[in-house]
Amino acid sequence: MAFLIITPFMSLYQVTEGSYENEMGAFEFTNQSIDNALADIMMEDGFLLKPALNTIEGDHSSFNDVFAYSVEPGDTLSSVAQRFGLKKETIMWENNLSNANQLKTGMTLKILPVDGASHTVKKGQTLDTIAKQYKIEKEAIVRQNQLEDESLIADTMLIIPGAVKAIPKPSHTAYSAPSAPVRGYTGVSKGKLLWPTTSAARLTQGFHRGHYAVDIANRAKGPIYASAPGKVIEASNGWNGGYGNYIIIDHGDGMQTLYAHNEKLYVTKGQYVDRGQTISWMGNTGRSTGPHVHFEVRINGVKYNPMNFF
Repeated sequence: MAFLIITPFMSLYQVTEGSYENEMGAFEFTNQSIDNALADIMMEDGFLLKPALNTIEGDHSSFNDVFAYSVEPGDTLSSVAQRFGLKKETIMWENNLSNANQLKTGMTLKILPVDGASHTVKKGQTLDTIAKQYKIEKEAIVRQNQLEDESLIADTMLIIPGAVKAIPKPSHTAYSAPSAPVRGYTGVSKGKLLWPTTSAARLTQGFHRGHYAVDIANRAKGPIYASAPGKVIEASNGWNGGYGNYIIIDHGDGMQTLYAHNEKLYVTKGQYVDRGQTISWMGNTGRSTGPHVHFEVRINGVKYNPMNFF
């Protein structure tokens, strides 16, 4: 028996009777445990689901998450745009689509939190030059991206609310095929990443609109492991926008993983870590309702469903 757990926006994961193993232990699933898992996802003793703040309604002027959406059978450009409260043009600009017919099942689309465009900061650019380029008030860029000051780092991505780009024109060259739309990152296959904690921990919240990560909880806490080798580019204690004590590891090829709400950090910024190395201890810091790790996968600044990489 298999049970597919979905949200109104996309599939989360599939639970199948049998067993699943990784290097940290085995997971056993039976018909009964599948039924129990459904209740656990909704509410587990001591762990309440964090509310999704990114709803279609309301003020999105301070949202800055860009995430990946896999086109499903029956989707159209209009239906996807309506689902996420965006204009069709925003999706076309962001994904280099020249017409609506380029949308295909299985294609990965980048979805912005608001109408506008993303912008990769170039060396020497300032908020003033970027605001002038897009004819947008500088304050709107600061607010949308929750910037603490006007200093910018090259190669980081900004959301430019209300920005307008030209829709790319289809190729009319006689002997060359039209350019393919962006299909997202293809350098990581299933099984690339290690489950970031012990097998005793449970998935308590999946990837969905407003929560572009998975939450993995354990009342007894426990070690947090690096899901892949890489360089620690952030290891910070404090509130950190709700992440609490958190770590970001850069794995190369544009891929990063984030581990939030830790009780203790065992690594420092600039340190290199191995796959499976203990990097922290599970905790309840920041915006958290119980001991868990909030685990994100980011590829070129876009947040992907982590369950696709275990």
